[in-house]
Amino acid sequence: MTAYTLQLGYALHYGATVSVEAGTVEEACRLAIDEADEREAWRSTDHVSDSCVLAIVEGRDGRPWEHPVSPIPVPDEYSEHGPPPVLTLFADTPPRAMRLEGGVLRIRFETTERAVETELTDPPPPPGNKPTVTVSRRSDGTPDISVRGGRARIVVIGWDAP
Repeated sequence: MTAYTLQLGYALHYGATVSVEAGTVEEACRLAIDEADEREAWRSTDHVSDSCVLAIVEGRDGRPWEHPVSPIPVPDEYSEHGPPPVLTLFADTPPRAMRLEGGVLRIRFETTERAVETELTDPPPPPGNKPTVTVSRRSDGTPDISVRGGRARIVVIGWDAP
């Protein structure tokens, strides 16, 4: 048997609710963080994350926290963020050609004719929300977008009529 030393942890969450006016979402994010810091708006939410493994070294009484990354990779199921999402692509035309398992993933599909961007989640919020997004071309060349089985945020970019 091999001896290991593991650095464990959990996150204690703090939150702040801040309203700002800004020209862009990026500017709003920066202004909100600055305002929360300046007026000390951060409060404990009393929510603690699940315990996780942060770093592993081989040997008894090792010092796993002395390295910028874990010397031994932490298995996904024990890491701070858990296993990464898995995107499965099929031979069909997107969006029917995609299935996401275990997480959140922003997808951008581009062809020479158009680009479609969407965000997939598994499990989808709220529970039971499993949207199916279909993007097709109408006879006049405009996009036809339908969402079944839930809610989805969709951005269509660069769609040119024939």
